[in-house]
Amino acid sequence: MGITHRNGIPIYIKDIGVASDASAIQTNIVRIDGKEQVYLPVFKRQGANTIAAVEAVKKALPQLKDRMPEDVNLNVIFDQSSYVKSAISSLVFSGISGLILVILVLLLFLGNYRSALIVSLSLPLSIMTAFIVLSITGQAINSITLGGIALVLGLLVDNSIVVLENIDRHLQMGKNATKAALDAALEVATPVLASTLVIIVVFIPTLFLTGIAKDLFSPLAITVAGAMLGSYIFSLTLIPITAANLFKNKLPSTAEKEKTGFRKTVEKWRIAYQESLEKALQKKKSYLAFTLGLFFLSLLGFVNLGYELFPKTDVGQMEILVRKESGTPLRTTEKTIAKMEGILKEVMGDDLSQTVSNIGVFYDLPAAYTPNSGTQDAFIKAQLIEGHEKATDSYVPILRERFHNEFPGVEVSFNTGGLITAALNEGKSSPIDVQVKGNKLEVLRALAERLRDTINAIPTTRDVRILQRIDQPTKEMDIDRVKAAELGVEPVDAIKNLVSALNSSTTFNKAFWIDENNGNHYYVGVTYPESEINKEHTLENVIATSKFGNPVPYKLFSRISETTQPVEINHHNLTREFNVYANVEGSDIGSVSDDIALRIKEFRKTLPKGYEVNFEGEVAVMKRSFSNLGLGLILAVLFAFLIITPLFKSFRQPLIIILAFPLGLIGIVALMMITGTNLSIQSIMGIIMMVGISVSYGNILIDRINNLIKEGMQKTDAIINGASDRFRPVLMTAATTVFALLPTAIGIGESGGANVPLAIAVIGGTITATLLTLYIIPILYLMIAKTQHNEN
Repeated sequence: MGITHRNGIPIYIKDIGVASDASAIQTNIVRIDGKEQVYLPVFKRQGANTIAAVEAVKKALPQLKDRMPEDVNLNVIFDQSSYVKSAISSLVFSGISGLILVILVLLLFLGNYRSALIVSLSLPLSIMTAFIVLSITGQAINSITLGGIALVLGLLVDNSIVVLENIDRHLQMGKNATKAALDAALEVATPVLASTLVIIVVFIPTLFLTGIAKDLFSPLAITVAGAMLGSYIFSLTLIPITAANLFKNKLPSTAEKEKTGFRKTVEKWRIAYQESLEKALQKKKSYLAFTLGLFFLSLLGFVNLGYELFPKTDVGQMEILVRKESGTPLRTTEKTIAKMEGILKEVMGDDLSQTVSNIGVFYDLPAAYTPNSGTQDAFIKAQLIEGHEKATDSYVPILRERFHNEFPGVEVSFNTGGLITAALNEGKSSPIDVQVKGNKLEVLRALAERLRDTINAIPTTRDVRILQRIDQPTKEMDIDRVKAAELGVEPVDAIKNLVSALNSSTTFNKAFWIDENNGNHYYVGVTYPESEINKEHTLENVIATSKFGNPVPYKLFSRISETTQPVEINHHNLTREFNVYANVEGSDIGSVSDDIALRIKEFRKTLPKGYEVNFEGEVAVMKRSFSNLGLGLILAVLFAFLIITPLFKSFRQPLIIILAFPLGLIGIVALMMITGTNLSIQSIMGIIMMVGISVSYGNILIDRINNLIKEGMQKTDAIINGASDRFRPVLMTAATTVFALLPTAIGIGESGGANVPLAIAVIGGTITATLLTLYIIPILYLMIAKTQHNEN
C-alpha cells in the first residue's frame, strides 16, 4: 500500500516498516491449570438468577463453537452456580431431615398415627402457601427463602398442635367429634391468631432495613409470613374438619394411648411438673431471683461473645492476591505465579481441583473487574474438589508460611470467602479496611505505612498491606515548548507520535479493516516493535514531524527523566484515600476491629490537619447492620406487645409475656458459648424470632389460665391447672421447633454453615422459652396480673 511520493517515486508501507497480523502489547496473562489460555469471565445482570444465567451461557457454547476453528475449545472452567446449587441442596436436605424429625416427634407425643397424620397435613400445605406468596411478591426460590422455610418448619405445626390438643380435650369431655372439633377450634381461634401474627410481625422491621441486611432478610421475612399464614388458615379449617372425620367413630382412646410408652412418660412429666409448679409458686421470689441471676450472667456472656457480620462457611474456594515490586515485567510476575501454582499442588494434593491465575491487567473495560493494578499484580483462584478432606482455611497458614519463606518481599493475601462474603464486604479482598483520607499522596502513604505497622502489631491480624503505591517506575517527558516552536513541532503532534511508538495509533485514531473471508474486523495502527521500545535510547529518538517538513527527534526539544508515579489513585467522596487491608486469623472480626479501633483512636491524635482515618468494608457494614437489627428487635417487641394487648384487654398480662422474652437470652447465650458461635446478623435474627416464639407460648398459656378463672376457679388453682393443661402442647411445639432446626444447626453440606448461628439462637431460645413459659410466666402472673375474680 502506497502512503506518499518523494521525487515522483512512490513510498510503500514495506519501505518504512513491517505490516503483520499482530496483537497489542500484552499486559495480561491467564493461566488455567498451569497452561496459558484465553479466559472470558461472564457476569450476570443485577437481579438475574445465577443458575439460569450459567445454564444460558452453557447452552450458547455449542453455537459459538460452530463459528470457531476446529482446534479451539470452549470450556466452562468455573461457575458460581455450583456454590448456589450446593447451598440449596444443603438446605433442602436440612429441610427434609427436619420434616422427618418433626413427624417422628408428632408420632411420639400424639401416640397414634391418625393424630400425627392430621397435624402433618398442615406442613406441605403451609409450605405451598409460602411458595405462592413468594411468587406473588416476585421472589425466587433461593438459599435465603429455603432457609426461611427450614427455619419456620417446626413452627408450622404449632398452631395445628394447639388446635388438635384442644379437640382431644373436648373429645374426652364426651362430645361427639364434630361438636368437639367446632368448639375446640373456636375456643383457641383468637390466641392462635395472635400467636401467628406475633411470629409474622417480628419480621416486619426487616422490610425497613437497608443494605445487605435488607437483601438477606426481606425474602426470609416474606417466606416466614407466607408459611405462617398458611399454617393459621389450615390449622383452623383443615385440622378441625379432618379430626371430625377421622375421630367420628373412633376417639383417640385411653387404650390406644397406653400402647405408646412415651405418652405415659409425658403424663408422668406433666404430673411432676404440676407438683413442682405448686412448690415454685410458694417460693416464687427465690425462683425469680435465681432466674434474674442467670439473666445477668447471660448479659455478661453476651457482651463477651465474639461477633462478625456473617458466619464463615467453607465454600471450597480460595483466592490468593499476589503483588510484586512496582514495575515488575509481566513475564517475571508469571514465573513467580507458576512457582506458586506448584506449591499449591504440592500442599493441597488431591484436594485441589483447578487453578486459575490472572496476571497483570488488560487496560480497557475488563480492568474494572479485576483487583490487579498492573503487571506486578496477580491473583490465583484455587478450586477444591467436592467433599475435600481438609477445610479450605486449614491450608491458608501452611501456604502463607511457604510463600513468605520462598518469595520474600512479595505481598500475599488470602481470601476464602464465597459469594455472600464478597457481597457483604462490598467486593473488597479483606474484611478489615481502614481508610486514610487527605490531600497529598506522599503524606497519605506515610500515614498508611504507620497505620499498617500499628495493625500488624496485633497478633491475630494477617496479610496487612496497603492497596495504593506511589513508586511505579516512570519515564517523564518534559517538552520545552519554546524549543519545539523554534523547530516547528506542534506538542500535540509530538505526543501522538510518542503514543503511537509506545502503544499504537489506534488509541486516538480508530481504524478498522474487515476480513471478507470471516467477517472479523481488525484494528489498524502503527507502533514500534516491542523489542525496540525496551531499548535505552528509543524514547529520545522518537521522531516528531516539523511543519517545515523535516524529522525532529524528541531529544532536541524535550527532557527525559526517571521518576516514580502512583500505581493507582483512589477517591472517596472526592477526597483522596489510601486503604490499609488486613485479614483475621484465630479470632473473630469484631474483637479484632475493636482492638484496631482503640489503636486508631490514639493514632488520630497524631494526624496532620485535614487528614482522617475511618473504618470501611465489612466492619462498617457490620456496625450498620447490627444497629439496624437492634432497632428491628425493639420494634419487634413493641409490635408483639401491641398485638396481644387487645387479646387480653389488659396491659399487665401482655407485659408478663414481654418480660419473659429478655430472659430467653439465657438459653441463647449459653448455647452460643457452648458451640463457640459468634454473634452475627444471623444470630441476631434468631433473637428477633425468639420474640415471636416466646410470646406465642406465653399467649397460649395465659389464655387458658384466664378461661379457667372465668369459669370460677381460684387464681392459684387456675394457674396450676391451666399450666398443666398446656404442658403437653407447649412441650410438643418446643420439641418440633428444636428438632426441625437440628439439621440446620449441625450445618450439613459444604454450604450449610450460613444458617447455623440462626438455628442455634432459635434452639437455645426455644429451650429457655419453654422453661420460662412453664414456670416464670405462672409466677409473674400470680404476682402481677389482676383478675376480675380478685377484684370481687
